Parts: sequence; structure tokens; C-alpha cells
Amino acid sequence: VLEMNYKIAGILSTILLIPILPKACEEQSCDCICAAYESEQFFINDTLHLKYSEIYCNPEYEFLMGFDSIADNRCPLGAVCIWEGNAAITIKLKSKNHHYTSFRLNTHNRFLTDTLVDGLRYELIEVLPYPEVNKDYCLEDYELLLYISD
Repeated sequence: VLEMNYKIAGILSTILLIPILPKACEEQSCDCICAAYESEQFFINDTLHLKYSEIYCNPEYEFLMGFDSIADNRCPLGAVCIWEGNAAITIKLKSKNHHYTSFRLNTHNRFLTDTLVDGLRYELIEVLPYPEVNKDYCLEDYELLLYISD
């Protein structure tokens, strides 16, 4: 499980290297950032199911988001642990003016489980799947439940 936490930069670059918008798109005032990328749309004040390496777009606030890394150190089902552990994920945002932001959220309440960015609150609800003893996971197996509110 720990081996997949820090994959080579080529895998992580899926979200990090979101291409620059075409110049023609910059001149429009519509939800251009969503139209310029192949992405899933989502809405504020709803729970979002984020899959690894997928790009999600909000047309109202005009930003893209996704997650590109996870460090899952939760106590696996079937194991005896002295601490329940934590899964930490990194969320990447890109606004319509090409401003990039990233932040880390955690499953354990001793760490940051929610944050405010540009007036929106991001709260990590759950990281799936929950680890099991003798089962390996790759990044593509992970999905986040994230609640975004204004």
C-alpha cells in the first residue's frame, strides 16, 4: 500500500499538467473552462464522487478540480492496529484565470478534514475503498466522497 502512495511523477502529472486553455477560449465569458476540457460537471452543495485522474468542472464558479495523490495508512480490515490510521489526499484546483491551488485533506479528525478555498468549503467525507489485509490497491482504485459548499 505504501509503495503506491508516491508513484513516479509521470502518473501524478495527469492532473498537475492540465493544458493551458486555447486563446480563443480566454476571450469568451461563458463557462469556457468547462468547455475546453473533457471533464465531468459537478455542482456546489452536493456530494461529489471523485475518481483518481478524472477532471471535474464546476460551471458556476468556473474551476477544474481533481486529486492526484493519496497516502493511505488506515488500519486495514482484518488487522490489529494500535491506531486507526489516516488517508491523506491532495486536491488540485485550476481557476478560469489559470490560478492553481492545491490542498491536502485527511480522513482522521486529528488532521485537516475540511478547508476553505476562494469562499468554498471542501470537506472530505470518505476515501474508498477501505483497505483490507493482503489486498493491494492502485491509485485508479480510489474514489473520494467530497462535499463542497458555499
